Amino acid sequence: MAKVRFAYSPVFETVMAVDGLRTPGAHAVHLPWVRWARDRLDGIPDLTTLLARLEGPAKPADLMPVPDVRMPDLDAELRQVAQPEADVIRHCHDRLIAPHWNRITAVLEADIATRAATLADKGVEAVFHDLHPEVTWTNGELILHRKPEHRVDLTDQGLVLSPSVFCWPKAWIAIDPIGQGVLRYPARGIATLWADRETPPDLAALIGRTRAHLLTLLEAPKSTTDLASALGVTAGAVSQHIGILRAARLVTTRREGRHVLHMRTTRADTLMT
Repeated sequence: MAKVRFAYSPVFETVMAVDGLRTPGAHAVHLPWVRWARDRLDGIPDLTTLLARLEGPAKPADLMPVPDVRMPDLDAELRQVAQPEADVIRHCHDRLIAPHWNRITAVLEADIATRAATLADKGVEAVFHDLHPEVTWTNGELILHRKPEHRVDLTDQGLVLSPSVFCWPKAWIAIDPIGQGVLRYPARGIATLWADRETPPDLAALIGRTRAHLLTLLEAPKSTTDLASALGVTAGAVSQHIGILRAARLVTTRREGRHVLHMRTTRADTLMT
């Protein structure tokens, strides 16, 4: 296989979220969101058009563009979707997904960080060890163990691993127009997606409220600028706190392209529990 990369899709999340509204019993983990979203459906134009296209177990590929970068822009993705569905998806995203997008992306980024580290350290086979119970990887072949069984030979092709929160509990395999395999799978951490996130008071007493809050925010990798914005402090202040937490082995820092990202260590995760 030529290459494995990770990416997620705001359009796919929106489409699968809307699909989940049709059958909430099959998506029990998202019931808190379903109850919230149902009060906000009125006024979304042509929603019935999108719902009609999502009926049945197979979902239209033209509503699910393959992300060409790790964090695609909603507008760029929607340019690949025909009308009127593109406008409906935009309205649904703005009304139903955007208010929770930071929370959703935190789960997706955390999943990617974990699995990218596994890929770098142990190889692609290790990534598939706990990716999804219905999915296996054998000698360059991606297999979805479902009736009917779905096999995709990717020996000479790339593979996009795309975590999702709203595809739970299923995994989805597709082939994009240039022959890449695309596997969309439920991200780790979905079970706590809708839980309230509070800074543990004991941790705040131990290391200070600001540093404890910073560790809470680092459930997914974030840049210094992201943290400064969330905390309402300067980037310099965040850098000082990060330096102290790094010295205590509670935070690690890595470069990803043009970005420098901070993330919690397993030692910090233990303190958070």
